[in-house]
Amino acid sequence: MRIAAVLAAGLALAGCVAQTTVETRSVQDAQSIDARRRAEIKTNLAVEYYQRGNMVVALEETRNAIKADSTYTPAYNVQGLVFMELREDVQARLAFETGLRHSPDDAEIMNNYGWFLCLRNEHTRAMEYFARVEKNPLYATPEKPLLNAGLCSRIAGRNREAEEYLRQAVLIRPDLGAALITLAELTFEKGSLKESEAYFSRYTRLVREPNLNALVLGVKLARGMGDKAAEDSMLQQLRRRFPDTPQTRDLLDAKR
Repeated sequence: MRIAAVLAAGLALAGCVAQTTVETRSVQDAQSIDARRRAEIKTNLAVEYYQRGNMVVALEETRNAIKADSTYTPAYNVQGLVFMELREDVQARLAFETGLRHSPDDAEIMNNYGWFLCLRNEHTRAMEYFARVEKNPLYATPEKPLLNAGLCSRIAGRNREAEEYLRQAVLIRPDLGAALITLAELTFEKGSLKESEAYFSRYTRLVREPNLNALVLGVKLARGMGDKAAEDSMLQQLRRRFPDTPQTRDLLDAKR
């Protein structure tokens, strides 16, 4: 009877230990899920402030997200973009690389880090990241790495490669404005005026107010095509929106 009682007590104790272990794991799992959720909320807030141009608050929210969950890669991605905007290159690089240590195959952070590297004249490394993203069959927006690769090639002076990447990008997404205007520039520089005009027209249908460089290209293209009405229209926009720029003055002087 005594042995049986001891065994029974032992089994009961074992049952209590097992139940306690399960409960502890459940609490830990709940805490982990809660931390991840807080990190996600803070990161979403950071994105909103980043888009509004409030970099100080955006940066603080990324720090709050990382404090909640130090392994949440999207927080490092947004933090890298914020530091990039603030020209804090050392901190931007650290944020992107930390995020990649946690998620080495994360396409979004690779794409953004590649663009950061391109703008810092590390073109070879940048193109490696864009290629890795492009080869990811699960990435939902394959036009992004193609666009970045095209723009980076353009910055590096490799115009033929730039044109190839950008043509692929607009095949996937025909309304990709940055690709269209850059293709308009590239084809204009080659002397392919009709093709340049086609890309430029597609771009202007998407953009309500073209930027300075686009308007300058539009004037040059209109002059090349002999389209005086289009030339006058874009010169009028330049006078109204960019009256004091050297580009506007040069184009107006050339018209006299």
